[in-house]
Amino acid sequence: GKLAALLKNQGHTVLLSAADTFRAAAIDQLQVWGQRSGCDVIAHQEGSDPAAVIYDGVAAAKARGVDVLIRDTAGRLHNKKNLMDELAKINRVIDREAADSKKETFLVLNATTGQNGVNQAKQFMEVTDLTGI
Repeated sequence: GKLAALLKNQGHTVLLSAADTFRAAAIDQLQVWGQRSGCDVIAHQEGSDPAAVIYDGVAAAKARGVDVLIRDTAGRLHNKKNLMDELAKINRVIDREAADSKKETFLVLNATTGQNGVNQAKQFMEVTDLTGI
């Protein structure tokens, strides 16, 4: 929400994509942040395929001529292969559907993660091109 509001205040058009389809109320929470920041939210039902939400988000961003698409995905543990495979699938969708777009990927960590954060970042780098932490 804060990043979307910052970008909107800088004059960008922003669209949010609610790809955390597994955490209870995650979609509702992002929709509240979307309302607060004046941004539309692309969402599917809880339990939907996150890559499908991203696909629809990219398509909507293209159709609307949006400057920035922010995708919110579920938190995941770097040692859970199925979750990392899901992240790789999401990135393949983005690479295919938005090949010419600039992409930024941020890994958001809890401040109490400590040195394990370095290990997590290394694992995530194997699946996606992180541009920030």
